[in-house]
Amino acid sequence: MTQPQKATAYLLSGCPFCFKFLLFMTEAKLLDQIEISVVDPQNPATEHLKNKIADATQAKASFPAVEIEPGVFKLDSDKLIEYYAEKNNVPKELPVLSFYKDGLFTQYVNLYKENIALKQQVKDAG
Repeated sequence: MTQPQKATAYLLSGCPFCFKFLLFMTEAKLLDQIEISVVDPQNPATEHLKNKIADATQAKASFPAVEIEPGVFKLDSDKLIEYYAEKNNVPKELPVLSFYKDGLFTQYVNLYKENIALKQQVKDAG
C-alpha cells in the first residue's frame, strides 16, 4: 500500500508570513505532514511557480502556499494555520506562535506598511 503524497509547502525565503506558518507547524508537531520547499525570490523559476499558483487559485500568488494535492493550493498563513489546526484538532493559538505574532510579526507588518507609504510618497513627489 502506498503512502499518500505529502502536501508541499512553498515558503518564500525571508517571508515573515511563511515563518508564522512554519512556526505553527513546528510548535503543533505537524511538520511530518508537509514537504518544505524554500522559494528564492531571485530565482527565475519562482515566476513559473507564481504563475502555477495563480492559475490554480484564480488569485494573485502569495506565500506561504501549500499544494495540498497536485494542482490544489491553499494560501494565506492564517487560513493555513486554521486549516491544519482544525484538521489535526490542535489549538491555532500556541504560546510561541502568539509571542511571535504579538511582537516581531506586528513590528514587521507596521514597518512594511510604513515602507509602502513612503515609497508611494516618493513616487507621487517624483
